[in-house]
This record gives sequence, C-alpha cells and structure tokens, in this order.
Amino acid sequence: MRLLRVFLPLILLLSSAVALGKGTYLTLPQLLTEWFPAGQEARTLWLSAEQKDQAREHIRYDLRQARVKYWTHNGHNLWVLSEIGKEKPITFAVLTHNGVIERIEVMVFREIRGDEIRLPAFTAQFARLQLTDNGELSGNIDGISGATYSVRSMEKVAKLALLLDRWTAAPDENLH
Repeated sequence: MRLLRVFLPLILLLSSAVALGKGTYLTLPQLLTEWFPAGQEARTLWLSAEQKDQAREHIRYDLRQARVKYWTHNGHNLWVLSEIGKEKPITFAVLTHNGVIERIEVMVFREIRGDEIRLPAFTAQFARLQLTDNGELSGNIDGISGATYSVRSMEKVAKLALLLDRWTAAPDENLH
C-alpha cells in the first residue's frame, strides 16, 4: 500500500508528461467549413526556380517542393504549411488576404513542449501583419519561454504564407 502511494503519483505525472503538447487541434474539413462557409476553390501554385531563389534570399526559406496547394475564396487564401519545430513538424493554417495575415492557427502539434503557440493570446499577435521589403514581419512577436523553436516555426510559416500570397496576387502562369 505504501508503494502504491509513492509510485501512483509518479506514474500519473510521467504519463501526463508524455501526452503534453501533442495533438491535432484542427482538421482541413473543419477549417474549410469555418473559414470559408460559402465554399472555396482549391488551387495549386507551381513554384519556379526564380520564386524558390526569391524565398531563399528574401525570407531565408528553402522551398523544396514543386507546388503548393491552397484554398481561396474572394481573395482570401488558406495555406496549410508545415515547419519543423525543435525536432518534429508542426502544421499550421494561415489565412491571408491582400498581403496581410488575417488568422493563423496550429492544426497539428507533434512536439513535446511549446504547444502554447496555439493559444489565441499568442496567435492574435500575427493578425494584420505583413511582409516587409526586407523579408521580416511588420510587427514584433513576443516569444514564449520554453517554446522558442515553436515560435520561430510559426514566424517562418507566417513569412512564407505572405510571400506565397504575394505571388498569387500577381497574374502568373504558375497558378492553376
């Protein structure tokens, strides 16, 4: 009985620590229904070598894929993008319109720590931000102690979504 009193709290503590942080918070069907209730159109942005170079030089992001799928309605674009946190990918949803972030959310968080970035108090900092000419976000983002890698991942994805949004605004043969 004495061992049970000692080990039971320890077991509960360890089992809850393993579950911390990980989770699927939003699915694509949920996002499309919530963010585009009137419907949307799926599109593909084909990336040219010039665009990949521009991403590397302008926002220090190495785009390796040939295309990016996104959803659009009335000029509002939904980007579902993943970026490595400390060790594992974090999947984000970014809603942009005319070069401005309207909303950013964590869809899937796979790290053990740092999931505080999904909270509205943190994500609200990204609303109305733009990409500056020097490849930075137009406003400061307050970090979260213990979530540095997760914060950096969200900032990188926000910059990428704004750059992709900029490319969709210009008439181009890369849009399908």
